Amino acid sequence: MLLMTPGLAFLYGGTARASTKDAISATAGDRAARSMWARWGRWDPVFELPNVAIHTHVLPNGKVLFWGRRDQPTGSMHQHECTPYTWDSRTGELIPTPQPERADGTKINLFCSGHAFLPDGRLLVLGGHVTDGDGLDQACVYDYRTNTWTALPVMNQRRWYPTATPLPDGTVLVSSGSYKDSGKVIINDVPQIWDGHRWTTAARFAGLPLYSRVHLASNGQVFASEPDAKTYDAGKVIHIGGSNNGATDVPTAAAKVIDLCTNPPAWRQITSMHFPRRQHNATILADGSVLVTGGTSGPGFNDLSPGKPIHVAELWDPVADAWTKLAAEDVDRCYHGTAVLLPDATVLSAGGGEFTVGSEPNDPQDNHRNAQIFHPPYLFYGPRPKIASAPKGIAYGETFPLQISGSDVGKVTWIRLPSVTHAADQSQRFAFLEFRRDGDWLTITAPEGPEICAPGHYMLFVLSKAGVPSLARIVRIGSRGML
Repeated sequence: MLLMTPGLAFLYGGTARASTKDAISATAGDRAARSMWARWGRWDPVFELPNVAIHTHVLPNGKVLFWGRRDQPTGSMHQHECTPYTWDSRTGELIPTPQPERADGTKINLFCSGHAFLPDGRLLVLGGHVTDGDGLDQACVYDYRTNTWTALPVMNQRRWYPTATPLPDGTVLVSSGSYKDSGKVIINDVPQIWDGHRWTTAARFAGLPLYSRVHLASNGQVFASEPDAKTYDAGKVIHIGGSNNGATDVPTAAAKVIDLCTNPPAWRQITSMHFPRRQHNATILADGSVLVTGGTSGPGFNDLSPGKPIHVAELWDPVADAWTKLAAEDVDRCYHGTAVLLPDATVLSAGGGEFTVGSEPNDPQDNHRNAQIFHPPYLFYGPRPKIASAPKGIAYGETFPLQISGSDVGKVTWIRLPSVTHAADQSQRFAFLEFRRDGDWLTITAPEGPEICAPGHYMLFVLSKAGVPSLARIVRIGSRGML
């Protein structure tokens, strides 16, 4: 039944040459299509990318930065260079960035790095790839304003699969990540903090897994959860699916949440998904619901056998604690797939593949140098409200004006700019903002402190009472002296 959607869209697109009777039928077809899209959402056609988007980020200018494992489909799986690209979702324009380098000009591969946005909007990238399990000690930043990469002082040791966590004071904590010594893979258990100028060593923390899920709690401390956990409200974390069963290695559909604002915090089981999944992505949408895309239901690390990859998306409503099946995408998005919320409240789903099976590359047909855009159901509930004007920067705790037009406002939300790899956004934050309305103006209260929202750029959405989000305005928050 979902396959009817593109046909109905095509029917509407052909009305310009149709008779009056056909136009009436087309209008009815459009209404039927929108009714289905309001229930299941809509996927746009697949489009090609120059590499597999394994690391994907939404920049402060609204463009998307991404890179993969190798530039050429038949190149080495352990090449020591990469070419990131920026993609403009409004125009489709793709522009390569310079290849990242060390300070001495040696090229580096940022595959399997960790990353987080700095307060000024630059992207901090930590570690990278030498071989599987063996990372780089390199750190660098990407500046979206100049399309440039800058090498930073090296870290204390090499890191492959590290975690980057923005802290309330604007610094970034890097933890975990591995390197090889005499052929043995060793996890770097000495965290470091980047303060914008130099590295300082933090207390040793043994036992963190690679790409550990480390979140900033509202009390200023960091919380290490299990893999595949996302923050979906202030102080709240959701853990969805995965496979931690050592006996069978079969994925689970189970989900659970924890509220770090309670004393003591404790995990609580919630309703399970319709499908067990591993290697999936969970994306916080503009209204605070959680979209799950991709993944495999088969046992083992990344089962791509027929019928095992899950194409049907699912949506979790945190108020009703209910999962809804949505439209199915066209491509397997399993290991090395990424998904990010875009400023127009749609979702970019991309990548998948580019892994080794033993010492050999995976089947080339499982490498996906392409992407699809998903339009969630909320975009078909009615007209969008519009943000006519918004400040570019605000300070913690202050009130600020927002000029709007259109539908009555039901919610104001914002979400930190996405920075995703390996089924994790290492600095994802979402919050509902308090507001009052006076005519065409909203007066909004910013979060009180950086423990709730670490300093940096956020996509600010206004939602109608029907739940339809506006186009986002990207706003920076920080202390008054930081802006």
